[in-house]
Amino acid sequence: MSVRQLWEGTDAAGWAQKLNGRTKLLFLFLFAILMITVDNPRTLFILFTFTLILHLAAKTSIYKWKVMAILLILGLWGSMFSQALFFAQTPRTPLFVLIAPEAGFIGQLTGGLFIYREGILYGAVQGLRSASMLALGLLVCWTSDPRQLLQALLGWRLPPQMAFMLVTAIRFLPVLAAETGEVITALQLRSDSQRGRTAVLRHLPYIAKPLLARCLRRAQTLALSVVSRGFFAGGAGRRRQQWDAREKASCLLLFAVVVAVVGSKIIYLLSEQGFYFGVFRQIYDWTVLYL
Repeated sequence: MSVRQLWEGTDAAGWAQKLNGRTKLLFLFLFAILMITVDNPRTLFILFTFTLILHLAAKTSIYKWKVMAILLILGLWGSMFSQALFFAQTPRTPLFVLIAPEAGFIGQLTGGLFIYREGILYGAVQGLRSASMLALGLLVCWTSDPRQLLQALLGWRLPPQMAFMLVTAIRFLPVLAAETGEVITALQLRSDSQRGRTAVLRHLPYIAKPLLARCLRRAQTLALSVVSRGFFAGGAGRRRQQWDAREKASCLLLFAVVVAVVGSKIIYLLSEQGFYFGVFRQIYDWTVLYL
């Protein structure tokens, strides 16, 4: 699989490719609200598992699974490690001592450097949030044609210029990856060097200029093509894709769930500030257990 195919959604399942762009973007937005609202680790893990199930249903290729796994592991590890070192809340339980407080100048300056148990757990929860959004965002990118997202943004009456810029930014990632691979290959052929990581690292300082030149040529061609087709004309916003009724119903159902979750969280937070009402006691218990 080429670098460009790795970031495109041509090999996804048919149902995932046929979904309306508005359905995908709205689902992504509502899921992000859930990630912000929910604090319970078990619920966050269930939502994260749900995103992986969607990848399985969309028949994400093994190469894309590997890329996603690397990104998820790096994100989770970075979140847990940083919070384990710099967790400032109390109580906190040191598990390991990296630098003792009495260990010379560095120890006195930093007050000691420890690995905190509560920091690891807190970092894991925060990492689950970012991992879930990363997995779902990759699913949207890997199953969507740029025209779907463009039509979705135009359907929400977003200005054509802004919609085109947003979609072009997404489309630019696989194109940039493919261009980088071609530039590296050309540099290797010119220098008659062997393939491998060492050769790639040696050519990295010389990639910027040819890559920038290629991007400028592509941008000029794209600008001429868009203007010649009259994309920014007054009628561009009226070319909308029909939104299936079942997809609308699914989005409304998810919207109702998100409103219920956010409402329950707000009611519970108000009770902690003294605004307690006995009629909401079951909502308080449900929020404590699952949110």
